[in-house]
Amino acid sequence: MKSGLAISNLVMSLVALAGSSLPVLPGQHSPTSLSAVDEAATMEDRLGNQAALQARFIDENGAEVSFGELFNGERPVILNPGYFGCPGLCGAVLNYFLGTLKDSGMMPGQDFDLVTLSIDPDEGPEMARTKKAAYLEDFGHPEVADHWRFLTGTEEQIQLLTESVGWRFRYVTGNGQYDHPPVVVFLSSRGYVTRYLNALTMSATTLRRAVVEASEGRVGSFLERVLLSCLTFDPTTGAYTVTAMTVMRIGGVVTVLALGFMIYTLRRRERTRVTLATT
Repeated sequence: MKSGLAISNLVMSLVALAGSSLPVLPGQHSPTSLSAVDEAATMEDRLGNQAALQARFIDENGAEVSFGELFNGERPVILNPGYFGCPGLCGAVLNYFLGTLKDSGMMPGQDFDLVTLSIDPDEGPEMARTKKAAYLEDFGHPEVADHWRFLTGTEEQIQLLTESVGWRFRYVTGNGQYDHPPVVVFLSSRGYVTRYLNALTMSATTLRRAVVEASEGRVGSFLERVLLSCLTFDPTTGAYTVTAMTVMRIGGVVTVLALGFMIYTLRRRERTRVTLATT
């Protein structure tokens, strides 16, 4: 068991030394930005920024909570803004996301926590409670209720949180609706933005990789963590892909492993030679 753990640690160290792609760290920014994913609203690149943890809301049970209280310091949080009375896009976003979540095999409370936030200040906890009950029934796992929160709040607090993560929206007076992007925001266990994904095009594989990335290696198998370090997120496709730089990184890892094996073999032969010479 110890030797297996040592090998795992060695591989992870070599991947890091070869310049592997790591999750965005606090204070760092991705060299790429997320373009508008909806003609009515845009996402501003806030990768590496911390969400407004001090923002206060009312949950589906009528209790006042700060956004920071929803982080346990171990699991990442997926933030899904929208509004419960939305006649179109919001329902589609949640339905697609729920379908993707089912396919991913991941579970709120085990791999991440999920927060659905209403951006409509006129909506209250009763509507939030109704929506939560409906989606929990569809999901088929009522035991995750404590790890999937539905929040409502004032316009000031809603703007405070959404602006801090770069999720922008606008109210259209002509039709009384909100225009917004169909994007979910991945946050680390300390509330830093690690990834944006379009819920309408996100695959189960991409969801899993984004959660592993946001968890900073705490979630996911060893193989998933190593694989993620060899991939680069492409915002134009919304998926993790192999790039020319990734190929070079893999080549670097292979070279380091080969050199390490050669050094180990030579040292072993030398020890054997010395042992034979002294006997």
